[in-house]
Amino acid sequence: MKAPRLRWQRPRGWPALLFGLVALALALAAALTTSRRALRPVVLTPGPLDTTRALVARTIVEAVEARGGEARLIETSGTQQELEQVDSGGIDFALVSEAYRIDRYPHVREVAPLYVETLHLLVKEDLADAVGQSLGALRGRTVGLGPRGSTSIGLATAVLGFAGVAPAGDSTGGAGYLARTFELPQLESLVARGDRSALPDAFLYLATVPSKVALQLIRSAGYRLVPLPFAEAFRLNALIKDDPKEGPAAAVDRQYVSDTVIPAYTYQTEPAIPAEALHTLGTRLMLFASDRVSPETVEFMLDTVFGSQVARIMQPPLDPSALALPPRLDLHPGTVEYLRRDKPFITGDFVDTVSNSLSVIGALVGGGLFLWQWRRQRRQARCDQTFGTYMLRVADIERRVAVLELSATLELEPLAGLQREVLELKSEVLERFAAGELGQAVISDLITPVNAAQDHLGELILFVRENLREQAEVEGRRATVLRIGKPEDFPGNS
Repeated sequence: MKAPRLRWQRPRGWPALLFGLVALALALAAALTTSRRALRPVVLTPGPLDTTRALVARTIVEAVEARGGEARLIETSGTQQELEQVDSGGIDFALVSEAYRIDRYPHVREVAPLYVETLHLLVKEDLADAVGQSLGALRGRTVGLGPRGSTSIGLATAVLGFAGVAPAGDSTGGAGYLARTFELPQLESLVARGDRSALPDAFLYLATVPSKVALQLIRSAGYRLVPLPFAEAFRLNALIKDDPKEGPAAAVDRQYVSDTVIPAYTYQTEPAIPAEALHTLGTRLMLFASDRVSPETVEFMLDTVFGSQVARIMQPPLDPSALALPPRLDLHPGTVEYLRRDKPFITGDFVDTVSNSLSVIGALVGGGLFLWQWRRQRRQARCDQTFGTYMLRVADIERRVAVLELSATLELEPLAGLQREVLELKSEVLERFAAGELGQAVISDLITPVNAAQDHLGELILFVRENLREQAEVEGRRATVLRIGKPEDFPGNS
């Protein structure tokens, strides 16, 4: 017969073993899934390839290759084509101005903000002083606004509109400026020929400082820089005046424009150009990516941008803290992973969360301890009550044994009945112990007096039986019909 197993003797190692195996399996799975996969070659576009921004893009490509990756540059005509190519998945990454409206490109995701680009207002020398006094001097003049589909043309149109200078033929009437768009190769050709009359009277061009285009116009075509010191007013004006619904200016979101400075001596030292720090409008250059690009590739690109010479091209150097700026678009999952990876383990938010959690946990633990102690005390009270009940039953049996011992006669049948009662009591106690209702300390304290009563009854029964046997031998009777008692209680005694 199979021995019964007590509840408190059940094996307790299986849950721990199972938990350990599950943890090991999860760790192995995490190690396999987080191992760096081979990165495919990435495609990056800065727009046109003959700009200072393109030089920055080439530096990124060189840094990617120095880290074992593959990358190549693709030329696009302007911001619109850049975003269209990224949105379609034809290009992986693009350098795009933050001020350009990009909400209509659903597959474009933000990777990182970089440095601020500057809007250059370059005016022919004979007109520069008048334009410096008022942009109204550009009415009736030709103004180059940059390539079609670029942030430059949209921002230039919006700035002139803010200054009250409309393009010629505008519905507002009056003399306006003659807008001209140009591609950079066309402009370079005109500058190289030295044909100043074919060049516009002024240029508005958004570019990385120092700008190759601005440098050519200043040194080879006799243009001067003119400040645009109203960046904050231009940005705040968007709060009370709706942006244009159509035209180039509609492509620009003013809230992403800020005041920036072209440092003195940037384009020439003798004489200094500009002679002093020149305030103008600026907007941050952003690195965007297609949502089809893997998170691992984006993390690799961020490591490259912030951990190589790319970060030191501009002053102040690029730093991962720039990722804390409010995002222009939804962040790419790779950027989210990069932030999570580099986020300090202990932060103010973490401390607050831990503090709040500990408060809740403390209340729960306190309540749990109270309930546990109440349940423990209740169980102990039930156990004490059970122990007391059994002890009273043992004491009752011992009392009745004592009564039998002190009586005139000691009979076998009452003793046998008490012995059966003791055995039933002992069996009941052991069953409740096996069921987990009684603890080991209780069973020890309870079984000792039960065993003592059982032993005492056994001795008395043996004593009675021995007397019956001896008396039967003396009287010549069978022992089963004899009993100990007074002489007059036995038939035939005289």
